Amino acid sequence: MTLTHMRLAVAKNGDDVTFSRYVKVKGRPAKTGKKHQHKLPGLDNPSIEAGRSLFHRRGIKTPSQLTRLLVSGHNNVKIGRDARVGKLQGYWIYTLSLEERATCPRSCHHWANCYGNGMPYAKRIDHTSEDFLPKLEQEIAALLKQAARRPGAPGIIIRLHALGDFYSGLYVSFWDRMLREHPKLTLFGYTAWGSGTAIGWSVKQLVDAWPGRAMIRFSNGGLKTGSTVPIVNADDCPPGAFVCPEQTGQFDACGKCGACWSTLKNVAFLAH
Repeated sequence: MTLTHMRLAVAKNGDDVTFSRYVKVKGRPAKTGKKHQHKLPGLDNPSIEAGRSLFHRRGIKTPSQLTRLLVSGHNNVKIGRDARVGKLQGYWIYTLSLEERATCPRSCHHWANCYGNGMPYAKRIDHTSEDFLPKLEQEIAALLKQAARRPGAPGIIIRLHALGDFYSGLYVSFWDRMLREHPKLTLFGYTAWGSGTAIGWSVKQLVDAWPGRAMIRFSNGGLKTGSTVPIVNADDCPPGAFVCPEQTGQFDACGKCGACWSTLKNVAFLAH
């Protein structure tokens, strides 16, 4: 198995610094004398039992503590700054992170081994703050206003959620209203809520109401379309699904692939 790590993008090395602050590099990283190793927690971990992030004691940020809630995909090597292919080419990408587990169903396939366990410095937003949705709404409008000034008047894509999940039906309704008010807004992401739950049903209604603009898949959902499938090896991909091209190295990042916001065909993710 080929190892990869990240380093800062450097223009003089031929890196596309407009797309991402970081680039992936094959091989082992150079030794720095520091070890960044996160011990995998057991199911009896107090934070997991309480339904919180392992790093909640670092502080879940309230909107008033943050300059912005939506983070540019330029800061995420797996996402990228903008869509470079497909019908949304030119749309800039932003991610939103809430607190994992606190907003997720306990039935989530990755309840204990969430990839957030290895992200101590992620900017997790307190979704219970009264100013969360008002500030988010203002920020969306401001980003779309900026987008309108770029050539071709493209829009924005929001990745829901880099961490966390939909936490209520009212929150799902918020996104329905945002899509209705902003024609140049597109959403993509995943939810661990089953389609038979109240929140999951609301998400399904959102997806059905906004084809091509609310591209939310049900994680391990067991549906013929609009689901994700966990696999161990690429050969395990079931018929009718495709393996995430970013994971297999076919594309550097979501922005250069676009499959997850272009089709509801099931996507298989390699176990992380």
